[in-house]
Amino acid sequence: MDSTSRYMAFSTLRQDAGSDLAAGKDLAERKYGAQGSLRTGVSVALTGQGTGAVTITSIWDSSDACFAARAAIYGDPEVQAWILANNQVGVSFGLSKVRQEVGNCEGVFACTAVATATDHSDESSDSATAQIERVIMPHGINGFRQVQLIAAGETTGAYINLFYTNSVDAYLAGSAAAWSDAGFVAASQKIGATIVDRLISKML
Repeated sequence: MDSTSRYMAFSTLRQDAGSDLAAGKDLAERKYGAQGSLRTGVSVALTGQGTGAVTITSIWDSSDACFAARAAIYGDPEVQAWILANNQVGVSFGLSKVRQEVGNCEGVFACTAVATATDHSDESSDSATAQIERVIMPHGINGFRQVQLIAAGETTGAYINLFYTNSVDAYLAGSAAAWSDAGFVAASQKIGATIVDRLISKML
């Protein structure tokens, strides 16, 4: 499904190891929801240099709404108290544009393939998603969301392909099937797609 009118923000932070993650998730959902977030998610990185970091994702109808909400949330007394109590430190913030969405984008895990491409057309995005639906999702993927980073420092322009699943094994099986599938490989080569990183996170 084409979702070019929506934006997804990624706010990554570090905090005390003993922080109450469930309470933090509840706070984030309440505060972001009150500001108009269409969906708020909280996850913990299980792999990569950011292992242990917490990421809050939120989806907005416009970039203006995202930044207005961000200012309001971080100026909120309850949020400020939580930040101080848990020694939270911001690591990074990125804004992306939602390009594709298929299925139910919820699950125990969010498995991420970060990629670059040489063809950024809607047609190429549609083609890649069609291949993902055909080859990867039948292995146990609940939903797929593709976003393109539009303001994220040195990673601006890259694509974040999010696979929501209840099993990491399911994602690994789907990924293995994709790269041994001639149609998937050909479609990836046609748009100049290159995987530059893979990350696994646990959804809270």
